[in-house]
Amino acid sequence: MTTPVPRVRREEVRRRLLDAAAEVFAERGYEAARLDEIAHAAGFTKGAVYSNFAGKPALLAALIEQQARKQLLVGAVEVRAQNRPGAVLDHLAEVVAREIVEQSTWSRLHVEIAQRAAHDPEVRETYVDVRRSLRDQLATTLAAGCARLGVELTVPAEQLALTLQALRLGLALEHGTDPEQVDRATVTSVVASTLRGVLRGHTQSTVDPWRDSA
Repeated sequence: MTTPVPRVRREEVRRRLLDAAAEVFAERGYEAARLDEIAHAAGFTKGAVYSNFAGKPALLAALIEQQARKQLLVGAVEVRAQNRPGAVLDHLAEVVAREIVEQSTWSRLHVEIAQRAAHDPEVRETYVDVRRSLRDQLATTLAAGCARLGVELTVPAEQLALTLQALRLGLALEHGTDPEQVDRATVTSVVASTLRGVLRGHTQSTVDPWRDSA
């Protein structure tokens, strides 16, 4: 008698598919990447992809959401670790700039799927839910951080979250096109200026603005 092959848990299948997709998308881009290639890299058949994701747009959207939430969490932790409340906006801008410049593959995929969503209803329907979810989380984080700093936003938190989403996408596109002029220092300055422009009453408070927001 042969020993039954242990069934891989659904969570593990999904994780391996996302890890494989990250590698394939990074190497080949969204358009050229094939689902059978991703499935093979994860050690499964193409059917495993469709058992966990509606298709290639849903797979990339899930991957981007996972990465974006991870970056938001890491950024919040790093800002706390600096323990520089008076410079929190500058440091937050540095974190965002680093993500854009050093995570160039993710920035390229963001731009690629956003451009595709503008012309492909299937991609748009899948990606818009992810963008809205991330925007809502960012708005909540921004509102909580401002409350702890004792500052007031001059625009609704939801509007600032949308502004930062659009700014990140635009800066990623500009950096990818012209990295010499739109370098890390320039990106940091643009993000910091944008944040200062929508805040009123910024103090040197020693309160940790991100303590409960991650």
